[in-house]
Amino acid sequence: MIRILITNQKGGVGKSTISANLSRYFASIRKLRTTLLDFDSQGSSTRWVKEVQKENAPDAIRVKQFQVPKTGGFNRVVIELRRVMRQLEPDTDIVIADLTWNDFLNSELLFEFDLVVLPTAVSDVELITTVEFAKRHQWVFESTRYHPTLVIVPSRVRTDQTSAIHRYSEEFPFSFVLTPPILDSIDARRAFAKQFLVRHRNNRLQASFMSFSRAIDQSIELHHAKNGKRDKATESQNPLLHSFLKYRVEISKAERNASAEKTVIRAGYPSALAASARNPLRSREDKPWLRHAQKKEEEQQQSVAAVSNSDTSQGQAQDPLQVAGFRKPKPPLALVPKAYASHGSGPSAGGPTAPAASPSGSSSQQGHLGKSPGDQTQANKS
Repeated sequence: MIRILITNQKGGVGKSTISANLSRYFASIRKLRTTLLDFDSQGSSTRWVKEVQKENAPDAIRVKQFQVPKTGGFNRVVIELRRVMRQLEPDTDIVIADLTWNDFLNSELLFEFDLVVLPTAVSDVELITTVEFAKRHQWVFESTRYHPTLVIVPSRVRTDQTSAIHRYSEEFPFSFVLTPPILDSIDARRAFAKQFLVRHRNNRLQASFMSFSRAIDQSIELHHAKNGKRDKATESQNPLLHSFLKYRVEISKAERNASAEKTVIRAGYPSALAASARNPLRSREDKPWLRHAQKKEEEQQQSVAAVSNSDTSQGQAQDPLQVAGFRKPKPPLALVPKAYASHGSGPSAGGPTAPAASPSGSSSQQGHLGKSPGDQTQANKS
């Protein structure tokens, strides 16, 4: 039996929305016997499932409320949870637990689950709160015994915020699995207790939630490949920690076992939001204009190489740029300086000093003026 915990100490991040609709995904699409375990006293996810699903349907989700004991200490909470899990195991394939974390609970509770999913909004305040929560329980995810896998879900994300997800994820000081974002939409709020998001008429909202659900499915496979499956031997490795000393010993073991290299596994990428042409998460190689430019550049390079090979074999010196389609630039126009006029030139006018003209030259020049071309030719002969 697979156990998934949807939790965060911050309210309004979409825990109930994810719990109810993820249960619907595993029940109706994956065809698994699914149980929704609701820790929340308000019962939002329970109401959503009961109002929408049909009674006695073959893919109906089993709903069970879990009242957290307020007395008897934390050990009683773990004992009651294990008792409920043993009751559900014979006829359940996967359990989705909806829990709002509080200070009464202890990190030991996380060992009872395979995946711990933390929904968070993409803002500085929300991310700081999520990072502090994960760091406080970081020793659980780095323990030497069977431990859960941490999954962070960007929830209620606007389209203009998707580009910030990768930038923020690289700053987290621990390893985790990152899923595609769940887009924010007014249709998601209106669908409460009326319609599941996996079958929503808003195709964009449905596609984003389906990408997230498939990423959770992939995260389960990654968890089993790394830690194996939970069995009776695994249960015996998770005893209750009755003393503060044992608690500190377990934490110190986990800190020594922690890897110095922090990795972020992006489950579900690059299929997330592939239908959106405005998705900023798409790489540059996925953009049509870039593919077209790269294709044209390759064709021009091939043309240049072909011309160079032919010139080498035939001994002809052709310009490969013209053959490849490039226009040969025109040579610049030569600037011819104009002759200075006879009048206005000279040192007084600021121009160069003109040579002194002879009287005969000046008279012949004046004689040429006003004559026809024929008379000029006859005069030159004489």
